[in-house]
Amino acid sequence: MEDAYTLEDYRQLADNIHFFRIKINQENVSITLREVLNCLSELSWISKFDKPYMQNSFNKRATDTIDYITTNIINGTESEVTTDSGEYVVSVLSKKTIVDKLDYLDVPLAELIKEKVVGNPGFDFYSENKNNILLFGEAKYVAKANAFNKALEQIEKFSISGKDLNDIASIVHFFSEEALENANNGDKGYIAAFSSTEIETEKLVKHIQDNEHYKNLSSHKELICVAVTI
Repeated sequence: MEDAYTLEDYRQLADNIHFFRIKINQENVSITLREVLNCLSELSWISKFDKPYMQNSFNKRATDTIDYITTNIINGTESEVTTDSGEYVVSVLSKKTIVDKLDYLDVPLAELIKEKVVGNPGFDFYSENKNNILLFGEAKYVAKANAFNKALEQIEKFSISGKDLNDIASIVHFFSEEALENANNGDKGYIAAFSSTEIETEKLVKHIQDNEHYKNLSSHKELICVAVTI
C-alpha cells in the first residue's frame, strides 16, 4: 500500500482534531487503484469470528460487494480515478492512513459489512480511537475540486438525523462495548475524508477551519480531516 500514496502533511488543529494530507501515486494511478482493490478484497478479518455462521454470513456479504466493485467500478487496470472509483480511493486510503499513523482500529468498509451490496446509505467507514470513541467516516470525491464541504456537510446531516446510531446495529460486532455505549450516550467522533486539488496546504486548512460544518462538528470527542490529493 506504500506505493499507492504518500503522506504529505499531518498536524493537530486542536486537542481533538487531526488533519492529514495524502497524495496518490500520480505517475502510475493504476498502482493506486490496484492497491485499493487489493485492500477491499482482503478478507482475513472474517476469521476473527469464531462462529461458522458469522463467518459465512460476512463472507457472503463481502464477496458479493467485491464482485460488484471488481466488475463495475475498479478492475485494477484503469489509468485514472473516475467518479465511480474516486470515493473508494478516498475511503480506503484515508482509513489506511488513520490506522497506520494513529494506530486506531482497522474496520472493513461499510459496504463490506452492511446488508446492501453497494451504495449503502449511511457512513462509508469506521474506526475506534484509543479512548474507546467510535469514529464515523464519510468520504467524498469531486473531480478536480476540494470536497471538504461536501464531506463535512454530509456528516453534520447524518449526525443530526441520527444516521450514526442507525448504523450501530450493522457494525456492532466490530467495536468494543465501551465504544458502543459511548456512542449511544453521544460521545462519538467523525472522519471527513475528501478529494483535494494541489491547493497549498495552509490555504486548504484555513478554508476548512472557516467552514461552518467544521465548526459545528469540532465540539465532538474527535474530528479527523483527511485530504486526498488526486
